[in-house]
Amino acid sequence: MASKHWSGQICPETGNYGQYRDTDNSYAGASYDKRVDKGERFPPSLNNHHFEKK
Repeated sequence: MASKHWSGQICPETGNYGQYRDTDNSYAGASYDKRVDKGERFPPSLNNHHFEKK
């Protein structure tokens, strides 16, 4: 299972992250993907969504 990350948390590994709904893990779509570098904070996400590395 992929690890979940929320807005404001420190990114553990540089990569492309998709946004997924907290309740059912549905994928928000490629237009919401973000590239986050290690050591940076995750950006704001959609309401009730978290980030997972793709």
